[in-house]
Amino acid sequence: MKLCYACCLGLHKTPVGSRHHVHLLPTYTPPTKPYVPKPTYTPPTKPYVPKPTYTPPTKPYVPKPTYPLPTKPYVPKPTYTPPPKPYVPEILKVVDGIIICKNGYETYPIQGAKAKIVCSEPGSYGKKDVVIYSDPTDSKGYFHVALTDIIKNLLHCRVKLYTSPVETCKSRYNGVPLNSMT
Repeated sequence: MKLCYACCLGLHKTPVGSRHHVHLLPTYTPPTKPYVPKPTYTPPTKPYVPKPTYTPPTKPYVPKPTYPLPTKPYVPKPTYTPPPKPYVPEILKVVDGIIICKNGYETYPIQGAKAKIVCSEPGSYGKKDVVIYSDPTDSKGYFHVALTDIIKNLLHCRVKLYTSPVETCKSRYNGVPLNSMT
């Protein structure tokens, strides 16, 4: 308890016979805040709204128009006639060349000589030879022979001198293979 300052100094005028009284000074008490409970957060609630359901728009029923089927005119089926085969010329196998005579350093063509073409088919036992003779050569020693279809491969053919009107040029040798000639 605290005494009043004025009482301690005797500054109070009190009537005679009165007792000295004690002044109590109020003690400071801080003001108290009223109790407020802490707020609890509750999120706002949304009102329930159901999801919309999609319903496609309905088209009014329109019946399809009916058309009469067109009538096709009668057309007879064509008869098939195969086209004629195109003309393909037969590929001919020919041998042509020049028969010349060599006498020392001099060479000249022989007119009237004949060539012999000998073709052997490999793989056949006994080697079947096909022999074709040329017509006599012209003044330039040129001969030309058309081969038959019997001869399948010219690589198995040789050209030889068959006859010669020149006495000094009658030697017959093994012949020249056709694949070595150009």
